Amino acid sequence: MADLTFNLLENCQEKQEFIAEKLNLSVSEFRCLRSFHNDSVLSVKETAARMNLTSSRLTRIIDGLVEKGFVTRNLNVEDRRVMDVALTSEGESVSKRLNKDYTELHEEILGNISPESRDAVIQALDKLSLAMNKWMDSDR
Repeated sequence: MADLTFNLLENCQEKQEFIAEKLNLSVSEFRCLRSFHNDSVLSVKETAARMNLTSSRLTRIIDGLVEKGFVTRNLNVEDRRVMDVALTSEGESVSKRLNKDYTELHEEILGNISPESRDAVIQALDKLSLAMNKWMDSDR
């Protein structure tokens, strides 16, 4: 299992690099835009948590996305101690394209698996993901 998960991780990283390069993004910028999911505004703290990064590391990534015109930084109207990151209209467009490309790439990958095996593969990956999350949440 160790070799399989290591290989899967390498392939997933290469997949992210492929899509990021297509959209003229760094992998970190790709991951940051991906972390918005269906949200258009997140606090820096929420974004850092979703990406498992420190706020200082995230700041450099956000700087690059601000420079490209994909996000803006704004003080939170309810709590001026909180900095929000908001997708611009161009950022939303890139984020939608990124998510579309990401979905299509996974559909292409699933196309390499026989139709009768796809559900079993997805269920196995779901179980593996749950087990890994449980391990990550444990005291280790």
